[in-house]
Amino acid sequence: EHVVGAGVYATLKVLAVIAPMVITSYYVLAMSMRSLADQKRHVAEKEQLNLTLAEALAMTAEAKDRSTSRGHIRRVRTLAMQLAHAAGLTDPEQLQAIEFGGLLHDYGKTGIPEHILNKPGKLTEGEYEVMKTHASVGADMVSRIGFPFPVVPVIRHHHENWDGSGYPDGLQGDAIPLGARILSVVDCYDALRDHRPYRRALSHDVVGVYREEIA
Repeated sequence: EHVVGAGVYATLKVLAVIAPMVITSYYVLAMSMRSLADQKRHVAEKEQLNLTLAEALAMTAEAKDRSTSRGHIRRVRTLAMQLAHAAGLTDPEQLQAIEFGGLLHDYGKTGIPEHILNKPGKLTEGEYEVMKTHASVGADMVSRIGFPFPVVPVIRHHHENWDGSGYPDGLQGDAIPLGARILSVVDCYDALRDHRPYRRALSHDVVGVYREEIA
């Protein structure tokens, strides 16, 4: 009995030492998990707020531009993400930049005079030069928001051409950000498939031939 009692006493003594450590470790782990969950929720809420803001700004630009059909911006966003995934892009920040670029690529058009933006006929050379500023103006405007991913270069360079004939900076080849290249392709595709005041929409097959001719 004395041996059993001594064993129980020793066990209780060990538990008395270990128990606080176990309880403290459990408390710290629980608090860490709670903090991590709070951080994830905060990030998710911030991302949703950013997306809501981008969609609101995009709709402002689309409402002003009567030369494009409603839905152009959302279609470009969807097509850009589909092409990005098909190209094997997996980096979250780059994908976000492309998604938001799809929404905000025409935001600079809010700074273009309406008589130029919605002109039913062909623009004069001077008017076209003004119209081309929408890429750089939009990039500058979006840069002030401070999105935490590289959307500004996507917006600024989505009218650059592979051969360097685009605008605003005449970049060519791999110097053009990949996100901007993706956006350029889908923006051009949707524009050609859309009815415009100066021409009717082209079919998918005709757009394919057109792209091959200008490539």
